[in-house]
Amino acid sequence: MTGLPAQTGLQTQTDVDFSTSVQGHPMAADGPDGPFDIALVAAGVIIVLLVCVFTVRFLIRPQEDDPNHIKRQILRDDF
Repeated sequence: MTGLPAQTGLQTQTDVDFSTSVQGHPMAADGPDGPFDIALVAAGVIIVLLVCVFTVRFLIRPQEDDPNHIKRQILRDDF
């Protein structure tokens, strides 16, 4: 059976210390370093927004009207 952290010589960290600690995280304290980092973040944001927009768009209006489309096979009686 393991002992308490104080008994084993380990240091404990409170929830607040853990969530606000930047030790060992080189990018946690600083933001993007230059224009290349900002461009990468901007490109990522644009891609995520486009994926979200097209996902909602095709969920609302899929625009599949072909009677031979594979999704219509489940609706046929002769299948």
